[in-house]
Amino acid sequence: MATTSSAVTDTNPYSFLNGDSGAATAKKSSIEEAQDRFMKLLVAQLQTQDPLNPLDNAAVTSQMAQISTVQGIEKLNQTMTSLSGMYQTSQTVAAAALIGHITLSDGNQMQLSSGKAIAGVELAKDADTVEIKVNDKNGNVVYTEKLTNQKAGVMQFQWDGKNNDDVLQPDGTYSINVSAKANGDAVNATPLAYSKVEALSWNSGVPVLHLSNGREVGVDALRQLI
Repeated sequence: MATTSSAVTDTNPYSFLNGDSGAATAKKSSIEEAQDRFMKLLVAQLQTQDPLNPLDNAAVTSQMAQISTVQGIEKLNQTMTSLSGMYQTSQTVAAAALIGHITLSDGNQMQLSSGKAIAGVELAKDADTVEIKVNDKNGNVVYTEKLTNQKAGVMQFQWDGKNNDDVLQPDGTYSINVSAKANGDAVNATPLAYSKVEALSWNSGVPVLHLSNGREVGVDALRQLI
């Protein structure tokens, strides 16, 4: 009887109130492990991201929000502040890496130098015919080129500087107008310009590239990088 009494006395009568403590500890450990795995993966993605296709900030925020629901608002704020700084830093590094590169982006101007000029055209879909008109600084059409059976996407246009009468034109800035058709219907055709990335600035947390042709564009406006 003494043994039984001793056993009862040593037993904590309130132990049932903490009956799930082991599970809670295990759950917390599992959550922390999940966050650690997520952060390691995120850091790896930020370090290896494509400058022309950076991580989607909204998607990253959504993933962090899912983890935060079980960890509390305070820890979420700390994590998001850290993540925001990391994200902007990675974007700065990625955008800065573009400085000095030749890019292809929206624009209709091209530079003629020693009988050589180059531009681009982006077709929304396959086109039966594509007509490209080259205009001088006064808006006069000096050359017209007609192409057939062009595929959707970005195509390159090279001009030797000669007008429709085969006379070489003076060096300088020219512009292009593009029209395209498929089965008689108009196809969306966007003129593109080659230019050099000369500088980088920020506007409301978004990187802005300053191009040699005087334009300012976002990274998402780039079609090609050379």
